[in-house]
Amino acid sequence: MKIEPNLARLLVELPAARYRVLSSQGRVPHIGDLVVLDQGFTGSDGLPMVLAYFPGPVGDSLYEAEVYESELEQPT
Repeated sequence: MKIEPNLARLLVELPAARYRVLSSQGRVPHIGDLVVLDQGFTGSDGLPMVLAYFPGPVGDSLYEAEVYESELEQPT
């Protein structure tokens, strides 16, 4: 049984303090990126956040980001 990843579209430009580039390509988050959602957590301001990854072409991740749930759009 294959488990499909939970995906969402990034709606805002993220500040550099909330993402980390994971590849030598230097890919940073852009509005409209389709990210894979991982662990949810509560931010320091009490708002719901999620750890998200941008998938690369060979199954790797190009960046990881801490994103507020309000900054994401779930595809229908």
